[in-house]
Amino acid sequence: MKLKKLFAAVLILALAFSAAACGAAKPSKEETAEPDTRIFVDSAGREVEIPAEIDAIAPSGPLAQLVLYTACPDRLSGIAVAFSDQAKALIDEKYWGMTQFGQFYGKNASLNMEALIAAAPDVIVDIGEAKDTIAQDMDGLQQQLNMPVVFIEATLDTMDEAYEKIGELIGDTEETDQLAQYCKEVSEKAAKVSASLAEEDRLRIYEALGDAGLNTNARGSFHAEVIETVGGINAADLEVVASGAGSEVSMEQVIGWNPDVIIAESEEVYQMILSDKAWSVLDAVKNGRVYKIPTSPYSAMANPPSVNRIFGILWLGDILYPDQYGVDISAEMQKFYKLFYHVDIDGAKAAELLGE
Repeated sequence: MKLKKLFAAVLILALAFSAAACGAAKPSKEETAEPDTRIFVDSAGREVEIPAEIDAIAPSGPLAQLVLYTACPDRLSGIAVAFSDQAKALIDEKYWGMTQFGQFYGKNASLNMEALIAAAPDVIVDIGEAKDTIAQDMDGLQQQLNMPVVFIEATLDTMDEAYEKIGELIGDTEETDQLAQYCKEVSEKAAKVSASLAEEDRLRIYEALGDAGLNTNARGSFHAEVIETVGGINAADLEVVASGAGSEVSMEQVIGWNPDVIIAESEEVYQMILSDKAWSVLDAVKNGRVYKIPTSPYSAMANPPSVNRIFGILWLGDILYPDQYGVDISAEMQKFYKLFYHVDIDGAKAAELLGE
């Protein structure tokens, strides 16, 4: 009898638990689905709602285009400007004819709204140096376009952080972590070399820009940072101007500065400096210390002032202080171009690009 009562009690408990389980609210389909959006905190500290999956990105301008091409080319929904013929020699052909959106804001604004709406990117990305009004600028652009707009700071000192931020944005850090690590290692090497140099061992560099080589970027300018970063002294003791074309100077000023090293922006200026009698009085010319800046697909110094300057640190550092930098610049060029431009070049091509 006791056994029957015990069995009945167990059965009642089992039925009670079963009823409770059946009566429990099941999670709705909406509750179990992955969220469609997420919050991304950009470099301006703005909380921007973006799609959970980022497959299509529109660059805000040429600088953003270059950085995004190095980090996630297959996520570009278009480009800001056409690639130059010089760049096309090392940029995959499938990107040449992409839709051009123009530059989104600034004095060179040329936004193609119709093309942007048709492309419907998941997010618009602005990359570069932060202005005082960057948060307001990004908010205004986002309201105008009714699309998510984020800012990622990318200076010569923070390129590694910029790539980490891009990895966070796209939700894939496999490639961006490699790029970030490379930038970090180069920056740390430059800082170490620069700190080790005695003031009297620092070489003075003149950067010859423009058709006649008589434009240059002043000390402290955004476009001349590589010179100071590697441990050199910018010979151009001038007032800083914002333009990448630099300040116009006279031959008398250059002679007065008498730089130890001259780096020329173009092959034409490089050859002119070597052959023109006006330049022959300079120590750099007399001592064979004139070099052409590598410019394919982008200048190693500052055109645009983007990740191309990371290679520029190694290139100029090797010229100025080869013992301290200790790099095989040909091998470094091949490594950098593979990592950042997604192109394989051999030693012969590297020598051509280096002007050797």
